[in-house]
Amino acid sequence: MNSYEVVIIGTGVMLVMGIFVIVLVIFQQKQVIQHKLLIGEKDLQLQKERLVAILQGQELERKRIAEDLHDEVGAQLSVLKLNLNQLQPLLKSGNGEQEQLKETKEFTDTIIQHLRFISQSLHPQALENLGLSRALDSFCNMMNRNKQVQIHFTEDSNHHDVEPEKALNIYRVVQELINNILKHAQATQVQITYRTTPTLLSIYVVDNGNGQLLHSLENARHKTGSLGLKNIESRLNIIGGTISYKPGVPAGTIAEIKVENYQRAE
Repeated sequence: MNSYEVVIIGTGVMLVMGIFVIVLVIFQQKQVIQHKLLIGEKDLQLQKERLVAILQGQELERKRIAEDLHDEVGAQLSVLKLNLNQLQPLLKSGNGEQEQLKETKEFTDTIIQHLRFISQSLHPQALENLGLSRALDSFCNMMNRNKQVQIHFTEDSNHHDVEPEKALNIYRVVQELINNILKHAQATQVQITYRTTPTLLSIYVVDNGNGQLLHSLENARHKTGSLGLKNIESRLNIIGGTISYKPGVPAGTIAEIKVENYQRAE
């Protein structure tokens, strides 16, 4: 074997070893990347599980408070109203006593109405008993009593049953969205449209406000204490939903909520 062949063979061996080293490095880098991705996925899953646990704890506490308000405070107010009714025949007319009793009864009725509103906001019974679309309709009727804004609800669906956890999170998202409209948009009219297909649930929330809702939402993304926006996004992330915003025409804001595979499993 002459020196030329030795050089050729040596060069070939070095080339093969070089290729082997490159492949080995690429393989190791791929394993490192896959390991980091796996750790990231586990972290995301752990964060999601923690968030679900926190939200479930909040809902249980809301339910307990709502039941206490209804069973304890509500019952006591009902007894008070009954006692006031029984006092009316005993009071004299012409000296202002009956007028004062009437004002007290009206004030008691107002407190009872506010108590029912708070109780329903904390734990919507209609959601459990009637389903998501009826619960949202009931929520709109309840909000219309304050005369601050008129909320119109329309439904275009075949009454598909929504999985309970997803229904609760969607309800809370709409609730929080309406609260943001009342705070920032100065709207007088809100239209909520509820639509479903066998695979997609869509809710459109359109207001005729000043359009400031978009700016407030954008500003909220850069603030650490903006719990309202974070609650909306967190709840939708849990159930695989999305929300998008765009300016209304000629004014206001359009919010679109979409949730796929929302139906209750049979």
